[in-house]
Amino acid sequence: MLAETIYKLMLYGFLMVLFAGAYAILYAMGRFSRLPSLIRLSYIFALLQFIAGMGMVFNDYLDLLWKGIIFFSTVAYLFIPQTMWRVVVSLHRRHDH
Repeated sequence: MLAETIYKLMLYGFLMVLFAGAYAILYAMGRFSRLPSLIRLSYIFALLQFIAGMGMVFNDYLDLLWKGIIFFSTVAYLFIPQTMWRVVVSLHRRHDH
C-alpha cells in the first residue's frame, strides 16, 4: 500500500510540474505572438496543474504542513505566468531607449 501511495504522489508531482511548465510556455508564447488561442490553451494546462496539485493535497500520507505548502504553491502558480509577463514587459519598457 505504501509503494502505491508513494507512486501516486510522485506521479501527481511530476504532472504538476509538467503541466505548470506547459502553462507558462504556452501563456508566454500566446502573449508574445498575440495569439489568444494559445493563451486559452495555456489555461487548460493551468487547470490540469491545479488538479494534479490537489491530488497531492488530498492524499492522506502527507502531513498538514506539506499539504499547506503544496496547496499554497499550487494556487500561487496560477498567477505566476501573468505576473512574470507583466514584470518582464515593464522592465523592457523602462530600459528601452
